[in-house]
Amino acid sequence: MRQRVEGRLKIWFGAFLLWTAVAGVFATQLYFAGLSWQRSLAWTLPRWYAWGLVTPGIFWLDRRLAANTSFTTRVILHVPLGAIWTSATIVLRLLSRGVRGASPPSYSQFFLDRFYSDLPIYAVLAGISFARQYADQVKRRTQEAHELALRTTELEHRLVESQLQSLRAQLHPHFLFNALNTISAFTESSPQTARRLMAQLGDLLRASLRHAAQPLVTLGEELTFLDDFLSIESARFEGRLRVSVSVEDDLLSLMVPSFLLQPIVENAIRHGVAPRLASGHVEVTASRDRSTLRLCVRDDGLGLPAGWSFENDAGVGLRNVAARLEHLYGRKGQLRIAPVASGGVEVQIDVPAQPALTRAEHTVGV
Repeated sequence: MRQRVEGRLKIWFGAFLLWTAVAGVFATQLYFAGLSWQRSLAWTLPRWYAWGLVTPGIFWLDRRLAANTSFTTRVILHVPLGAIWTSATIVLRLLSRGVRGASPPSYSQFFLDRFYSDLPIYAVLAGISFARQYADQVKRRTQEAHELALRTTELEHRLVESQLQSLRAQLHPHFLFNALNTISAFTESSPQTARRLMAQLGDLLRASLRHAAQPLVTLGEELTFLDDFLSIESARFEGRLRVSVSVEDDLLSLMVPSFLLQPIVENAIRHGVAPRLASGHVEVTASRDRSTLRLCVRDDGLGLPAGWSFENDAGVGLRNVAARLEHLYGRKGQLRIAPVASGGVEVQIDVPAQPALTRAEHTVGV
């Protein structure tokens, strides 16, 4: 309630400053025409403050007309309304003169002198109200169309976002800084190792850009990308990280979502191996059961915390992987996360065993 009152006070104060500024502009014209500042302000301030007081009423009534009448009727009704609101501002100015003890010699002459000169002000305010109404309508229709487009293309947007998020994960500053620090550490002690890691980092970045435009890549390409990533990570952990990959050659040509394994393995290293003082082991395996390709990433780290659930505790990487599997395969793509009895976590991904795409199919993103 307090915030609401403060918001209204800010609006009224802003309106007061606006109308004061308008009055000041016209007072400046009168001053340069030969009138004193006192007389100039005495002429303009009551006039524009009066219009400032009635403007909320003009806008409110026009909104009611817009909601309940046709456009033609609305325009016609503004003719008598213009006369009424203009007369109201002149009455307010007469009241201010009466308070100051400066009543005009002739009320009728005072009214007529100001009525026709102030009618254009009402026309401008009515035009502003029309413009606001149509701007609101355009904004509302645009928003509705945008929301409809979002609903109808939700899965496509989720795929694009997950791909971009995966790409950002590869290029995330913390990984780049860690990689560059690792390479820097080997620059003097082992220049050959530093050159090798720099080359692998370049390959990793190029692969990130290349794979970002491809929903699917072969398992062989995915493992090559993963190998460059793990080479840099292994050097950074200086022997504390052991990674084994066990994949049959006949599975390397099967298609998998790009950036599928790297966020899972990075998650295992960051949350499973890195917090430990002793060395850790991450194992990546792939197997085929008829029409299903099963990928497993297992670590022997700290395991899942008590009460962990995918809905409440899964990070961005896991959620993106799940969303991409749902988009690409529906119920045929599954992601399961479970603790390992001996310690650690196993992430299991099932996707259809899909052979490599032809060039034409790859172009259209099948």
